[in-house]
Amino acid sequence: MRLPVLLIFLLSGAAPASVLFRGDYETGDLSQWTGLEGLASRLTVVQSPVRQGKYALRTELHQGDVASSGTRNEVTLAASQYQEVEGNDKWYAWSTLFPSDYPSNDTWQVFTQWHQSAGCCGSPPVELDVIGERIQLAHDGNPVWSAPLVRGAWHDFVLHVFWSSSSGSVDLYYDGQKVLDHRATQTLAPGQYTYLKQGLYRDASITEVAVLYHDGMVIGTSLADVAPQLVNPSPPPPAPPPDAGAPDNPLDAGTPPQERRSSLGLPAGGCSHSTGGSLATIGLLAAALILLRRRR
Repeated sequence: MRLPVLLIFLLSGAAPASVLFRGDYETGDLSQWTGLEGLASRLTVVQSPVRQGKYALRTELHQGDVASSGTRNEVTLAASQYQEVEGNDKWYAWSTLFPSDYPSNDTWQVFTQWHQSAGCCGSPPVELDVIGERIQLAHDGNPVWSAPLVRGAWHDFVLHVFWSSSSGSVDLYYDGQKVLDHRATQTLAPGQYTYLKQGLYRDASITEVAVLYHDGMVIGTSLADVAPQLVNPSPPPPAPPPDAGAPDNPLDAGTPPQERRSSLGLPAGGCSHSTGGSLATIGLLAAALILLRRRR
């Protein structure tokens, strides 16, 4: 019996057509990416720590690790189908971890970038980097967003870029929170394209060895492609029902409801049968006293 085409597609686990690229290392190697710049021995696929799946990229960089006129070890996505040109509208999501011993330096350390096509040098039109104790999203070296550098935990990035030399814009989610909303900024150099690079690229003056981890890179045409959890977030847990038996007066805790008393010392719960009986008794005594006085 032949299965319907749609059922075959669903069972195969194929990605939707709008997911354009996955660089999540779940192949166990670097084959999802189109190349690398630097030393393959410093770009290793590991099983711990990971943000999702079974594998992540470990990037190590030493002073003197020079490639393409810079101190870098990066994987690249430079094939023509992944190049970003005027008018492209793309979403990117990935996670990065800075270990507890990640070095602090008052100069630039780029961990994800979209590099311009012409020229070897100069700041890329879109980059994420570390300077001192802050991470930042920058255009041509000028920050459009920044936050404190927090080590020892995975951080989730979702970046939306409209690629343009004149009408570009960016949206950014950081750790599940939207921190930039359609920020206008130039995202392309006129007449050029960009391509994605990830790993670590830094100022040649830095002497410390640095290690960081990347995981889960995905590129798509919508937020739903790359981070569906942000489109339909899980609803908050329902509030617990009110405790009908809770006392109004904290001093009554542990006292049976029928014996609780209000803060004024009266029985709680308003008028009761017992209260009505007490009032009737008082009324009868008053009437008897009146009669006695009249008999005197």
